[in-house]
Amino acid sequence: MSAENDIRDLMNQYCYAIDCGDFKTLQRLLQHAQWIAEGQTPGPEAANNVILYADGTPRTKHIITNISIDLDSGDATASAHSYVTVYQATDDFPLQAIFVGEYFDTFEKEGGRWRFAVREIKRSLIGDMSRHLRIPSLTIPGA
Repeated sequence: MSAENDIRDLMNQYCYAIDCGDFKTLQRLLQHAQWIAEGQTPGPEAANNVILYADGTPRTKHIITNISIDLDSGDATASAHSYVTVYQATDDFPLQAIFVGEYFDTFEKEGGRWRFAVREIKRSLIGDMSRHLRIPSLTIPGA
């Protein structure tokens, strides 16, 4: 698999892990990474901020588009930029976009494998996040 495909796969695994409520995988993906939202590193209380439903998921779909990946000349680091739209629907909340923003990622290659080094999230538009995050501003400052 090419470096671009490996990196795109990591980006997709992040979305899939959140949408499935698989926080062990999410933690593994970000274990060596700095996670930044609106220029700030969320505190440890943000770790339990996502609302999970009876099926064990947050009932969301994170969709990334407009993906651009740039590899450094030494094939040891890379950066990526993408748009993210988060949709949500629950039994009492009709399907809608609750967040639109951008991911600015940095990746590093360690032991022959790519991993996240930085995931920075910047918001463009915020909808009703009351059914996704207990306290939205803990995870996304200013939300």
